[in-house]
Amino acid sequence: MQLAQDHPVVLALVILIIVAAFAGAFYLKFVKARRLAEYERNIAVTDSMTGTEFEHFMARLMRRSGFRRVTVSGRSGDMGCDVVGYTPDGRKVVVQCKRYSSKLTSPDVQRFAGTARDVHRAHVPLLVTTAHVTNPARDVAKLCNITLVDRTLLSRWATTHTPPIKGWPSRRRHQSDPQVAAVAPPPTATAHTRDPAASAAPPHATSPLTAQPSRPPAADWWSDHTTP
Repeated sequence: MQLAQDHPVVLALVILIIVAAFAGAFYLKFVKARRLAEYERNIAVTDSMTGTEFEHFMARLMRRSGFRRVTVSGRSGDMGCDVVGYTPDGRKVVVQCKRYSSKLTSPDVQRFAGTARDVHRAHVPLLVTTAHVTNPARDVAKLCNITLVDRTLLSRWATTHTPPIKGWPSRRRHQSDPQVAAVAPPPTATAHTRDPAASAAPPHATSPLTAQPSRPPAADWWSDHTTP
């Protein structure tokens, strides 16, 4: 206290230096995270990763996409659970990561299906691979309600940060959609521009616009995905 009273200018400078150091460290951390996110938008970066590095890559992608409480649990004897996270509405997502150069096959899906729900209590079992997936593997995944993310879908996810999970709000939905704009109701006419003939119509007459069936909701970007 005596030192602060005797040298207030020095004390102020010390405090300023400390605050600037913390602010600089926070800014550098933010810039580094942002550059890493931009770098990892290219799926080719996964080709040189180890299995563990790919698990951490998926954990980072999930956090950027809006998942909560994301943890990497991959280890020897993990029984197919590499990453765990939760959707914004509270569903548990269990992810198995397969950093393959060859195709993902049916036995890979079968092994994951045997533990995802019964052992790990997953609401959304997610099998992610850097490779492509065989048709028998897709058939097994469909029967077992396993969400498959192959190289093409993973690349799209990394680019848009919108995971291919049912019920996940798409960031691109209802944005600049010409079909949605085409069915949007026109502005309400004001009193001085209203057509006199229209005012003579019965009070319960149905407008031709409202009589048309509503447009079905937009499909998810991943629902129409086909294997090349």
